Amino acid sequence: MTTIDDLELAREDLESLLLDMLASVLAEDAATVWDDLPVGTQSTARLGIHDESDDRYLGVVVRLGLPLARVLASRMMSIADPSGDDVLDAVGELGNIAGGNVKSLLCQHARLSLPAAELSDGQIEGVSDGVQVRAVVLGQVIELAVSPTITSDGLLWPPDAMTDTTETL
Repeated sequence: MTTIDDLELAREDLESLLLDMLASVLAEDAATVWDDLPVGTQSTARLGIHDESDDRYLGVVVRLGLPLARVLASRMMSIADPSGDDVLDAVGELGNIAGGNVKSLLCQHARLSLPAAELSDGQIEGVSDGVQVRAVVLGQVIELAVSPTITSDGLLWPPDAMTDTTETL
């Protein structure tokens, strides 16, 4: 599985992944930045990647401010005024896209959890023991964080072909 050193070596690939994902989903150019996300309402999607061969996990977090999350939802769903649930669905889907791309990049044979999306009025803790890459798109900062640990409980895993049951971490 992936270590912090592996993640550092993959930093440029993760930056490219984020820029490509934003260009594809939002049809907008994005640029890599080092800026922090602004304080205020944040939208977050969290996922886990589980490598069953060595029973190790990788955490994936996508964070963006509410204004960009609303634009994302509006464009993904072709609606002018997305509801809070629409925003959460869009952020979850963006997390799912990011998680799938990270899985393909770093651990192709692993399982990907379902995205857990949430809104928070305060600054959401980022990943402290992994790699964070940020981009600016439409004047807003978005962050992709990847960590060799999962700090959040409650991730749901799709049914396993062997057990045919949904699991909770």
